[in-house]
Amino acid sequence: MNEIMEIYDNYIDVGISTRKITEGKEYDLVKQFIDFRKDSFCPTDNNNMAIFIESKVNNSYPDIVFVEYNPNNYVNWQSTRNELLSSDLKILYHIYVSKNINATSIVSQLGVSWKEALLSIEKLYDSKLISRKNNGWYIRNKNSISLKRIEAVEAKLEKLDDVFQQALINKNFASESYILSVRKNGLPKNKLNLFNKFGIGIYVQDNDGFQVLNKSEKSSIPVGFYSIYFNEWVGRILNKNNEGFFN
Repeated sequence: MNEIMEIYDNYIDVGISTRKITEGKEYDLVKQFIDFRKDSFCPTDNNNMAIFIESKVNNSYPDIVFVEYNPNNYVNWQSTRNELLSSDLKILYHIYVSKNINATSIVSQLGVSWKEALLSIEKLYDSKLISRKNNGWYIRNKNSISLKRIEAVEAKLEKLDDVFQQALINKNFASESYILSVRKNGLPKNKLNLFNKFGIGIYVQDNDGFQVLNKSEKSSIPVGFYSIYFNEWVGRILNKNNEGFFN
């Protein structure tokens, strides 16, 4: 099993869309940072890493998303999970945040039809993601939809106001959100204060490589609906790459 995976345009068949990379100094910075992170990452039996490059999340394309996961959580992967759609994962996340919820409440709270709700529940049950108790549905095993870390990084040489907006958006799915820049003499104080106020971390490149200028706030996973996407993508990739390893 590959302990560090890079995902760009090589997994379209499992539902990962990517944006065409624009070559230039900014992408050179991205590549250097990825190499740095790969060199500094120490995989273990229960902690591997997947690196998503320009993958579409909702309607945006984060530059890099580093996902750390426990490969043991995917050993009993059900093939039915490969067929789950966005609508199914939305209901799965709603069950997670609700802890225990019946079909009637799913229909009323999400505004979906009875047919859509019942079909999704059936698919999630067949995938062994949910179980039934006291006439309600709950997550069967939280490890099945959990990752260790989702770190989003946005690279920008200039125009930090633009990267700030994307870094904010990334907080909707990432447990940690960072920007990456090359300001050798540090960033303006007002920018530092702004990023710090919203819990956004900062990486900078200098003559010694890369350093953390400011740490990101950490959120528990799943942060939101799209956090589950990354978990399912990892599982589908592992299932595809290790055919016969999963049940």
